[in-house]
Amino acid sequence: MKKYLGQIIFNLIVAISGVLLFSCTSILDSAFLSVLAIICIVAVMTWGNYYFIKAYDLGRKAFQKAYIIDEHTFESLNEPKDYIEVIKDLKDYPLCRQEASKILEQWELFQKKSVALDTISSSGGVYDLVNQDIQSVMINNMLLFIKRTAIIQSTSRNDEIGMHRNYLRMLTGRNEKILADYTNLLIEVSQMTDSERMNTEIKSLSLIIDSIREYKKEMESEDI
Repeated sequence: MKKYLGQIIFNLIVAISGVLLFSCTSILDSAFLSVLAIICIVAVMTWGNYYFIKAYDLGRKAFQKAYIIDEHTFESLNEPKDYIEVIKDLKDYPLCRQEASKILEQWELFQKKSVALDTISSSGGVYDLVNQDIQSVMINNMLLFIKRTAIIQSTSRNDEIGMHRNYLRMLTGRNEKILADYTNLLIEVSQMTDSERMNTEIKSLSLIIDSIREYKKEMESEDI
């Protein structure tokens, strides 16, 4: 009940306003004005309820302010879940909503692929190392994402915002590439025998290791 209190109060206010409008004015004397008033009341109620439902779907309170990145944000980044929570908050920030949603989807996809690789490779060895490296790349991309969003929040020029959003899309593009490499690895490993999986010369494995190496070089050379 408490969760929907705001929505209930909103609907009551609109309903009471409608009653007062019709009872305290002469609007009923005009059929046109009466119909127009009803349309306006219904439109306001529809928009308001949509807003509340949308907020509930996003897991936030109605009228909650967009998340603002500050020094405390970076101090709180210790575990992968901390990065995820910040990105989830940034889904409410209009200038990076799509990109934040995308990077969260990519993380969830990585988690599923990680479980699949662990299952079909019997875990351990080079596969665990590769999985850890991929996670490291994705976490670093999240950190760069958060840093760049902090810059966007302090920017007012549209041309600069566009440039920074292109950078965010580049980060999600990186993730897309490494996840595609991961898929190829899963396909190849799933078709091998137990003895063949011990072979570190697997083509897709070599490719993904090379990709990780290149990504790390790019990260080391990047500012933000």
